[in-house]
Order: sequence, then C-alpha cells, then structure tokens
Amino acid sequence: MENLLRYQWNPYLFYGQKRVLKKNHLLFRQGERGNGFYFVAEGHVNIKIISDQGIERIVDYIPEGFLIGEQGILEKPYMTTAITETKSILYYYSNETFQEMCKEHQDAGTLFMNSLIQKIRLLAETVSLLNTPVELQMAHFLLKLYHKYGSSQLPISQTSLAQYIGTSRISIYKILQQWMKKDLIDIRNRSIDLLDIKQIEAIIKNDSIISTKEAT
Repeated sequence: MENLLRYQWNPYLFYGQKRVLKKNHLLFRQGERGNGFYFVAEGHVNIKIISDQGIERIVDYIPEGFLIGEQGILEKPYMTTAITETKSILYYYSNETFQEMCKEHQDAGTLFMNSLIQKIRLLAETVSLLNTPVELQMAHFLLKLYHKYGSSQLPISQTSLAQYIGTSRISIYKILQQWMKKDLIDIRNRSIDLLDIKQIEAIIKNDSIISTKEAT
C-alpha cells in the first residue's frame, strides 16, 4: 500500500507553500504542537523519535513523493522529529489550506487519511523492533525502503543505516558483508541493492517463529 501512495499528492502541489530547504533543516520536533503537514517533492527526510530514556533514534527515512507530519493537522503534538537529510524541496499545508482543499477535492481527504493510518501503523511496528537483534532491524528497515521506492536498489549509505539501527558502522558492515557472501545484497556507490528479497523476508519470519516458540 505504501508504494501506491507515492506521488499521489502531486495534483495538489499548487495548494501548498513551496519551501527550498538546506540539509539538516528542522521541520518539526517531537512533542511540538502541529498546525499542518508537508509533502516531500525532492530530497530525503529523516524521521526521529526520542525514547523515554532520552535516546534519539532514526525510525524512518522518507524519500520524495510522500507526505510527512500528518498528525500536525489534528493540532496535536507531533509524534516524531523530522530533519532534512539532503537539500530538499517541500510543500507545506496549513490546517486552513487543507480544509479548503477537501471542500473542492474529496479524494485529497481520503488520500491524506490513508497516509496517516499507514504512518501510525509503521511507526508502531518500528518502535516494537527497537530492542531486537541488529540483523532483524536491518532486514525490516531495508524491506520497508524497498516497498517505499518500489525498487530493490536503495540509495542509503552504511552510515545512515547505522544511525537508523542505533549501532556502530562496524556492526552494520559485518552483517552486510555476511549478506553479500550469501548473495542477498550488493553494495555500490552509497547504495544497497537487494538481490534476494525472499531470503531477507525469511530473516524476519524466522525470528518471529523463534520468538513464538520461546514464548510458549
């Protein structure tokens, strides 16, 4: 479903306020009360969350073509922090603008709600994995990016992957090397190419089976 939402907001760009932003620009902060949301037209945005222990972790990586900060339209605190990872072009939509849009385009409201529901579900799923083995978190994150991009070639560096997992680059490197020996992935030009999706999915399934057995 997530890939089906990509670029679907393009017909409504002229309603938004275009913003050309530099790398590391803070869009909104976790706990800050929202009054709107964004569409990523160009670039990438890191989504971070601060745990109860005060540890900050990247929990999502939003490429161009997706909405972010949807919970801001509810005028409630943002659940996450969003920071541009590259120079980016975004469109901002205030609550008032969104209400006017929905009067003229009912499909916009439906698309928005689908995106919000998807984000909440994925965030809950990601948070539930924060204390699981590194290999499982890597498999989950790379598959999530695969579904976002609709492509097996993912433009993410080992450094960014380590920041997402919350571990060292050396730990990420060791697992990636193991995966390369098994022909699960290939690494080139700051990107990771998934060669065997089914085997990467199996890493998650096998862990679920082991967890179920341990619970019983």
